[in-house]
Parts: sequence; C-alpha cells; structure tokens
Amino acid sequence: MRLAIIVVAAMSAAAVSSWAWAKNEAKGMTRMVRLNVAVAGSHGDAAPELKADDLQVFDNGKEQKIEVFRRNEARQKGSAAVLKSGEVTNRLGNAPGQVTVILFDLLNTHMEDQGYVRGQLLQALNKTEKTDSLYLYLLTIKGLQGVHGLPAPGEAAAAGTAPWTTDVAAKLDEAMQGVNRLGPQNDNMMPWDRVTATYKALGSLLDEMGGIGGRKNLVWVTRGVPLEIGGQHPDWGTPANFEPLLRQLSGQLDASGVAVYAVEAFGAGREASSSVLQEVQTLDELAGMTGGKVYGDGNVGAALDDAGEAARSSYVVGYYPPPGNWNGKLHKIKLKCSLKDVKLQAKTQYMAYALEASGGAEEQAAVRTAADSAVDTDEIGLVGTAAPDAKEPAKTSIRVRIRAQDIILLEGGGKYRGEVSLTYVAYGTGGQKIMSRPLPVTIELSDAQRDEAMKDGIEAGHDIGFGSSVEKVRVIVFDNYSDAVGSVTLAFGGTTKAGG
Repeated sequence: MRLAIIVVAAMSAAAVSSWAWAKNEAKGMTRMVRLNVAVAGSHGDAAPELKADDLQVFDNGKEQKIEVFRRNEARQKGSAAVLKSGEVTNRLGNAPGQVTVILFDLLNTHMEDQGYVRGQLLQALNKTEKTDSLYLYLLTIKGLQGVHGLPAPGEAAAAGTAPWTTDVAAKLDEAMQGVNRLGPQNDNMMPWDRVTATYKALGSLLDEMGGIGGRKNLVWVTRGVPLEIGGQHPDWGTPANFEPLLRQLSGQLDASGVAVYAVEAFGAGREASSSVLQEVQTLDELAGMTGGKVYGDGNVGAALDDAGEAARSSYVVGYYPPPGNWNGKLHKIKLKCSLKDVKLQAKTQYMAYALEASGGAEEQAAVRTAADSAVDTDEIGLVGTAAPDAKEPAKTSIRVRIRAQDIILLEGGGKYRGEVSLTYVAYGTGGQKIMSRPLPVTIELSDAQRDEAMKDGIEAGHDIGFGSSVEKVRVIVFDNYSDAVGSVTLAFGGTTKAGG
C-alpha cells in the first residue's frame, strides 16, 4: 500500500495571527540575512560580552538595523532534557554538541606535499587538549574516509577512555597507507572529474554534520580546487566553470551553520601560477561566505585555535535588507564594534539571490537535509509525542514542544512574534519515505506568555492519518526568521526511542 500523510487539524498553544504576512507586505518582500559572529579579545584576552548597540553592520556600504541579536548557547554533553513517559527529545545526552571536523584532502594535495602537511597536522593534534568534539577525515579518490569519524546515532564514547589523539599518528599513517595503495590520488582523473568529486565529498560531509545543532567548524586542509578549467569539456563542449557549484555549496554550509577554516596545503612553499591563484580564490570565497578564514603553509594549529575560540563566544545577528537588495549579485558585509580590542569574525559576503529565484530555497534545503539525515538535528530543541487520537483511532495526534530560546521572537507593539513551519516525514516499514508540505504556524505571545514559553516551551502539532503502516515519523521545525532547524523522530509500532 502506498505511504500517505493526511493532515487533519492544527493546534498550537500560541495564538495564530496574520502578523508575519502583514509584516512582509509592509516591508515589501524581503528576508533575513543571518550572521554567526565569533568574538575574541585582540590580544588573547577573554571575549567581552556584547550588546546589540555595540555593533554596526553594513551591507554593500549601507548600514542596516539589527533586528535579531542573541548569544549562541554552549550546550554541554550529557545535558539531555528530563522526559515524561512517552516523550522523545532531540537533545540527547550523548549528542556531540558543537564540533570541529578536520578534512585532510589527499585528492587535491600533491603526493610530495602530503608528508609535510601530515607533520603539521600531527603537531597541531598533539597540542590540542579538548578532543571530545574533534573529528578527522581523509578526502580520497573513493570519497570520505574516517580516521576518527562523527558518532553514529545513539553512539557515545566509553567513559574513562583515553583521547583518540593519543595514537593518532598510527591511525593516520594506517589510513594514508591504505589510500596510497590505490596509487596517486588524482593522476588518472580528468581535472573536472576531480573538482566534481571534491564538491560531492564536501556535500556528503555536510550531510553528516547537518544533524548537529549550533555553530560547526570545518578545517579543510587542502590545495583547493580551481574555479574554472579551460579546454573543451567532453560533455559541456565549453570550459568548465565551477563558480555556481561553489556558490551553492557555500550557501548550504552557511545555512547549516558550518564555518570553513581553509588551510593551504602547498608544502613548504607554492609556485606562482594562474591555477594556484584560482585555487586560493576558491578557498577565500568559501571562507568568506561561511564566516571562516584562510591559513597558509599547513597552519592547522592556528585554524583549530580560532575555531575553538569561535565556539566559545559567538552571537546570532540578523537584519532585513530592503526588497531592492535581492538583485542576484554578490554583496559585501562589514561589521564594526564600538568596543576597543575586540576581534569579530563572520561571513564577509553572500549571494543576494532574487526572492523569485530563491523560492524558499533555504527552507527547502534545510528540510531536505533534516529528512535525509541519519540523526535528528538539534539546533532547535524539541520534545515530541505521538499517540492515537482518543476520538478517531485511525488518526495520530503528534505534538512537539519547541524550546522558545532557540527560535526568533521579534518584539513589537507589546507582543512577541515568530513564525515557524512544521514538516512531517513518514518512513514506511519497506523503506518508503514521504513528506508533507511545510505547514506554517505563526506565534504571538504577550509578555506573560513569553515568560511562560521560556520555561515550558511552545506547543505545536497536527492530527495526522496514515495511509499504510508507518515505522516512524520525523517532525521538522524550521524557523522562518533565522533559518534554524530542528527535528525529532517518533517511533511507531514499538518502543519509542529518543532521537529515532
């Protein structure tokens, strides 16, 4: 029997209004530009606490009004929510929290340079004290290979075990020897195939990291890939231009909260050529559009230090550019701080795709990633329940409690207002998958209701009928004001398990 979802009715503890649509009509069609801003002291001092008034943000030279400002919370491992009977949360006690993934790129690093880069990498790892949120992959001709990969859903490190970096040299050498037995990584590949394989592998790694909430760091140790390859592509009949692919990947990384810290892997030096300039430009654009940074000469240690500092003190800053902003061009962002001796790091540019061209692309990409992920994403904290409808047993009453601190509630006219959407993904026992359309829920709270929501959360949900046997249902919550996403998976026909 075909899998089907029938949404019957919507419920929400918050009042539903048309405010969000009116707001768009008053401003013209626009959407929020969101920045993850890392803060550090200029001389190695502790990062100061910031207020919105301490910052100015400029979009293509024009100052913007900061509408959203909040500090990113550092969630501790082992701090899962206390659940009542039948409840499921996406905030698991063994969730990795904010993570840094190192990707040592063997596919795009010359064989003669790999030994030098390996030494720089090991030197940085041996000096790293905090390793429980640090992971290491190789990028090879066969795709990604985990040296110390991200944990599988429900997997947790055994208590009292030594840091995985204790024997990292042996682990890395074994992995590299296995890869190099395949022969040189790119000698037998056409240049455009190597670039395409690189973007495919980066997309796969993004899928793995997408289920982790909050700011995430990707330290990509690489020579990079060119923006364009001349000559006649056998299928395209023209030179291969990879800039659209770069812009697409940058947007997906930024929307998922992944900042790229690119470490050049040119060995002890690099030759001056147009190819090298293009490869460095690729790294510059990727870092600039995700809020990361580029480092030279295999300087993995500086990248890890900066990534760790960013995870300790960062803020979400959002603004609404005017409708004419969305002109399909590259826009430059500049941040200023009125406090002295403060370093700010955030994305410095973005593509202002026209709203008509975007067509809700941010929501579609976030929901699709959350639906395909092996693990629930916890950027928005959720507690969910699923129970047969008391009056109509053929229907299932699905409810989620949304952590109010994790979504944007804009203040105005004595009210706090927000807008989220709920998408339901049903997974059949035979491996089928079907998604509902995103169902909007507009939130309107008084001062007293907001205080209560900060303690108890905001409830939303629907009564759903299923056309055939369903193994589990994932509820995906997307915040339209910040592009944040959370999901929680509810099991059917057996014991309900946290996180699916």
